[in-house]
Amino acid sequence: MSWRYLRSADRLTNTISNNLINMRIFKTSSNVTLFFAASLVTALTVPRLVDSKDVIVDDKDLNQSTSSTTTSSGCPPYGCPLLPRDMHFDEEAQKALKAIRMIHSPTASYDGGSKKDLDLESAEALELLKNMGGKDQATLTLIGYKGGNLQDQINQDRAFVISPYFVNEPDSGIPSNIKTPIKRLMGVFDGHAKLGELVSEYSVSTLPKILSSKLENILSDADAEYLQVDIQQALIETFIELDKTAPAEKSGGCTASVVLQLGKHAFVANAGDSRSFIATYNKSTSDVQIVFITREDKPDLPEERSRVESMGGQVYIPPPERIQMGASSRVLYVDPQTGGMSGLAMSRSIGDWAAAEKGVIPDPTVSVIDIENLVKGAQECSGLATVSDDTGETSVHIDDTSCSGADIEVFAVSATDGLLDFMKLDDIAKTVAISLYEDDSPHPLSACESLISTAASAWWQAKNGRYRDDIAIAISKLSLS
Repeated sequence: MSWRYLRSADRLTNTISNNLINMRIFKTSSNVTLFFAASLVTALTVPRLVDSKDVIVDDKDLNQSTSSTTTSSGCPPYGCPLLPRDMHFDEEAQKALKAIRMIHSPTASYDGGSKKDLDLESAEALELLKNMGGKDQATLTLIGYKGGNLQDQINQDRAFVISPYFVNEPDSGIPSNIKTPIKRLMGVFDGHAKLGELVSEYSVSTLPKILSSKLENILSDADAEYLQVDIQQALIETFIELDKTAPAEKSGGCTASVVLQLGKHAFVANAGDSRSFIATYNKSTSDVQIVFITREDKPDLPEERSRVESMGGQVYIPPPERIQMGASSRVLYVDPQTGGMSGLAMSRSIGDWAAAEKGVIPDPTVSVIDIENLVKGAQECSGLATVSDDTGETSVHIDDTSCSGADIEVFAVSATDGLLDFMKLDDIAKTVAISLYEDDSPHPLSACESLISTAASAWWQAKNGRYRDDIAIAISKLSLS
């Protein structure tokens, strides 16, 4: 029997229970067609929050009370996270997003109205949304539809951006004359299966704390040069520890795709089929290029299939015609809840303990990007990032004719497959870059809103209103100061 089943069920703390309420898992009574439209002209009844009693979890899953340490600002010691709210079914957030769309479109008309019809002034709206994003970072989400009653839908996607991200607590005693490198942490977590939202919520709440503790041991001397391999190992250990302690006894799992900036380096860790990418923006030419993107950890990749089959697992590969329609390879396993055969559409994840018996692992792939080299121009030529179908590895084709000495800005995007399945990566990168760097451009939250709306509409058209995945995105500048 796996160690994964030798744990008590007392994993969820009161903090997680409260966070689930704060994440606004909405219910509404409108019809399916309007639900899928996901446009800002949709007329819906005011949604209500799902009360904690509506989440079916045994009392023993919530009886471990652990008070979380916070600073005087009310934030955890590792920093204040930006967390997404639902762009459509959170009425307050929807009104605020509508107001900030008008900042750079004063003559535009939305929802049949104009600027004078807005319920909020832009300054008030920005204040309401400050815990979701600002001019340098943003997070946003949209609940999906998986069949059945609309009031039963649960958003299993999570995201965060923490900037600055503290490895040492703010009052750690480091002399003020010592300049510590900038630190940021961002990412997304896509829950799946029954109770997957508990695993993704646990991950978004717990990963920053675990990682901060591990990094503190590595970076305890503010003047010391850390070894990249130590940081990579810390990320791997964090994912493994997260998997061991996640509330996945009954069911559920999630992807995890995070970007950690430590000074001039970005460490990108990924497990599952959510993805993160690093991109550059050329301030002289407005050229946007993706220079690195994580692979999707799919079971049919040779390395992944070999591991699964060596552990007695079986990889299902759909026929070509279904692959063309978007079907995924899967790791087959017996669902402990139903006793039936299930298939997991990824080879790495947090949780999914039944699938772990068949070779699914939490260990992320971790890559290192030198931000300083990008900024200085070592890789500022135009390039096209591609991912090998055989290995999942990313490569960049450089166009030497586009090289220039212009200033380069670097940014990161993490997104769940609800967005990525129906949006081109280049379109995502360009939309985000414009919002982060160009004058009189849409606010970063408006950029995220536009991307999610486009993807949601594509889901609706492709699935004829029968299914749409949850969507979450996190974006951030990776500046060196």
